[in-house]
Amino acid sequence: MPDGDIVHDRLGQLYQKPYKWLCEGKASIGECARAVMKALKEDIKRKGDLPVILAQQMADRLNQIVNNSNRNSSVDWVAVNKEFEKIVQQAQGGHYIKELTLCASKRVLHELRYNEKVNINDASESILFQYMNEVYKSGFVEGIPLTSAHYGGIDKATLEKRIEEIKTDIDATINTWVKKINEDGGVSKIRLPPRRQVKEIDMNEDLLRV
Repeated sequence: MPDGDIVHDRLGQLYQKPYKWLCEGKASIGECARAVMKALKEDIKRKGDLPVILAQQMADRLNQIVNNSNRNSSVDWVAVNKEFEKIVQQAQGGHYIKELTLCASKRVLHELRYNEKVNINDASESILFQYMNEVYKSGFVEGIPLTSAHYGGIDKATLEKRIEEIKTDIDATINTWVKKINEDGGVSKIRLPPRRQVKEIDMNEDLLRV
């Protein structure tokens, strides 16, 4: 697809190609997932390191509040929410990026409050994971339905099914990026995962052998 081709006027240029591929159905789901991940990687890099800084500040503040709480009393989650809002408000950066990060942090707080399986020590990683999912949803998924007819005449249900099928790969890659970002302190070095190697079939191999 040549640069500049717009097949969905409510999606940014980065996401035109993966959308087109998902609509056409010619590429495999794995190839479509990789095309989306490539666009998402560039999107995250363009938005910069502010979400990383905010996530770390929020995690530090959360740990302070929890550690200072009396063991016999519960955490004041409303106060934590307000602290997160304060951190975001005081930060220098684009409003949209700050709002995506704040939304991600509030999702994590909700999980921490109601799901005991979430580890508070991993709060910064959890916030970054949610942030990148917010970028994915707001930049790609939520924009897809905003058209009267999809490219190539694909029906809504089929397209939604394909988008759902790539989600596992997207989440796995975001998880890998979170680890890398925490190590580096920034987003500049995140990479796509290696391409899956398809094993060639040995025509002499007994495929029924256990």
